[in-house]
Amino acid sequence: MTEKNKSDALSIINKGVFEIISSYSENALLINACFVAKDRYARLEGEMQLSTTQNVPQQLRLDMEIEVVYRKNELVTKYGGDVLDVVFRNYIISNISIMDAILEDLYEHLLKVVNAAITDTELEKQIRNAWTNEAMLNFFVDAAGAGLTKPSTKTMEFAEAYMRYTELRIVRHTLLHSDSTLSAKNLKKLQDNFTVTPVARRHFALFSSPMFDPTGKVNLSINHILAIRQYLHRYLIYLRESINEKVIR
Repeated sequence: MTEKNKSDALSIINKGVFEIISSYSENALLINACFVAKDRYARLEGEMQLSTTQNVPQQLRLDMEIEVVYRKNELVTKYGGDVLDVVFRNYIISNISIMDAILEDLYEHLLKVVNAAITDTELEKQIRNAWTNEAMLNFFVDAAGAGLTKPSTKTMEFAEAYMRYTELRIVRHTLLHSDSTLSAKNLKKLQDNFTVTPVARRHFALFSSPMFDPTGKVNLSINHILAIRQYLHRYLIYLRESINEKVIR
């Protein structure tokens, strides 16, 4: 890895840090808006109702328009519950997508560093299969690949740090594809991850997280969002330190 190779890799990571921070800031405004709206409707005197479609222009209305109307007490409940949960869900879905893109960009860059002769076709194939059979992880840690290792300031091994991130990918998949409830396959994956995690760090494993209720359903709170924000930032810094410690050749 040359100095330029390292600099370009660090730029990818730094871009990720910026995007994660920016995304939370924008979502924090949405979270605040939910609390402001809930408080406003709770304090409002008298009865009122709000239609979600009354201001839709005629030319943009559905052929069979569905009128949804909320009364004041329903709005208080919605903004304090369902609407807030949508913000939480969308935060996780969008931020894991951001992280996926950053990791794939880093993977693509390092593939070209290791093999300058790689063809566009082969590169596309490798990126397309990055998340299959831990191909990206294996490349990152393989001495014949990127050869990334645990930063000297950290205790968690590179593969374990990567595993923690893949657990958040399971959460995203659960929110998107299985009605917010863990599938048997993904529950087993979390259990397996918990089992192979050193006992002293098992509290980091999502298998034991209060994010899931006893049925495996995802129940999100602001603390879960803040914990995920913190983890994503720490993982990017972990990667940055690992790359920074690579020997220049």
